[in-house]
Amino acid sequence: MIHPIHKPAVEVIHVALGLMDALMRDQMTMDDYARELRTLNVDDLLAAHQADFKQDPGLVYYLDALMLLSSLQHELEYQVAEYGANVASEDMKCLRELLVKFTNTSEE
Repeated sequence: MIHPIHKPAVEVIHVALGLMDALMRDQMTMDDYARELRTLNVDDLLAAHQADFKQDPGLVYYLDALMLLSSLQHELEYQVAEYGANVASEDMKCLRELLVKFTNTSEE
């Protein structure tokens, strides 16, 4: 049975990937990227499923992806200053790898 976090987490991640792709292709500015990224309800999802994350180890990939996005939302300026604007490419890679793991665990 698929956990209730699956659909909203996948939707948020797809939106974030789209934003990262637009940033990497110079189709949006860093300011627009930061503003749009912060509109995603990542922290709400984390809070709503906090107890589930503690009880169900099968949700670790969802937690990893949402924590990555939450970190970006709260520390984007630092990460860009430290690693440059190309930080999005590594984040995209991680999120795509986690999405594959969602597919593998959501059918169990």
